[in-house]
Amino acid sequence: MKKNIFIITTFFYLFLLSGILHGAIPASERAALIALYNSTNGDNWSNNNGWKTAPLSADGFAMPGTEGSWYGVTVELNHVTCLNLYENQLIGNIPSELGNLSKLRVLSLFANQLSGSIPSEFGKLSNLIRLYLSFNKLSGSIPSELGKLSKLTRLYLTSNKLSGSIPSELGKLSSLTGLYLDSNQLSGSIPSELGKLSNLRYLILSFNQLSGSIPSELGNLSNLTDLSLDSNQLSGSIPSELGKLSNLTRLYLFENQLSGSIPSELGNLSNLTDLSLDSNKLSGSIPSELGKLSNLTKLYLYENQLSGSIPSEFGNLSNLTALSLDSNQLSGEIPSSLTNLTKIFSPYLNIGYNCLWATDPATLFWLNSIDPDWKDHQDQCGGKNPTME
Repeated sequence: MKKNIFIITTFFYLFLLSGILHGAIPASERAALIALYNSTNGDNWSNNNGWKTAPLSADGFAMPGTEGSWYGVTVELNHVTCLNLYENQLIGNIPSELGNLSKLRVLSLFANQLSGSIPSEFGKLSNLIRLYLSFNKLSGSIPSELGKLSKLTRLYLTSNKLSGSIPSELGKLSSLTGLYLDSNQLSGSIPSELGKLSNLRYLILSFNQLSGSIPSELGNLSNLTDLSLDSNQLSGSIPSELGKLSNLTRLYLFENQLSGSIPSELGNLSNLTDLSLDSNKLSGSIPSELGKLSNLTKLYLYENQLSGSIPSEFGNLSNLTALSLDSNQLSGEIPSSLTNLTKIFSPYLNIGYNCLWATDPATLFWLNSIDPDWKDHQDQCGGKNPTME
């Protein structure tokens, strides 16, 4: 009898000790975890280890104090600080109760099949540093309440079905380094308030339905390394202020309705490796200043309305591996300096559907070795191709 009492007492104290070690989280936080499980078909998650390990509480889940051992849950100082259930076959809606996880620093639910809206209650997660909701089926608008998350450094909402406009309140996220809203159905203009995000390094808004002009205030984002606004419906001119983004390595503005000339100030982007302005309505001549971009590896200006000649300064782009200038209104003799571009190989030189020619033997040899058909597609010469004379 005494032996049985000892065993029972020992088990009881070990259970209490496990609760202390794993953290006895507040009832509201436990309820939030259970709400997530129930609303996202938790019984069929890829991994739900620990959530319903016996003995069970009256709520049907493992006993209070064990939450730190539940798959995807991190408990520190008796609070849930990380909830990481990425690619775990979550199906259903995100419950508003997650807004009660007051000490949460990381919420990672990406690559699941979550649907419905992003709860506005997320605005209460004042300690949140990273929010990963990409690659789901979330719909509705982006809650303006997310603008209250002053500690947030990364916001990933890529590849959902989000609609409506980008909340101007996101411009209050002073700690943000990465804003990923691409591949959604967002519309309206790009808020000028995003130009206040002084720590931002990545601004990715591609593949949406954004319209209006590119805010000149984006030129204030001095730490920006990647600006991707491609595949939208943006119009107006390219702001010359973008030439102040000295840390920029990638500028993607392709597949929009941008017009006007290419700002010569883009030649100041000394760290730029990728410049894609293709598939717009840009006109005027190509700025010779682009020839100063010594780190440039890819330059895409095709399918615009650019005129004038190819700048001879392009011969200074010694790191260039791809040059596409086709389907414009360019004319004149192709500069012999382009033969310095020794890293370009077929099929990464495209200059067709213009009115260009070459007479220099070295230039002709270089062109023919990369693209033997280059002169057959110079069809913008009004029926007269100087190459063939």
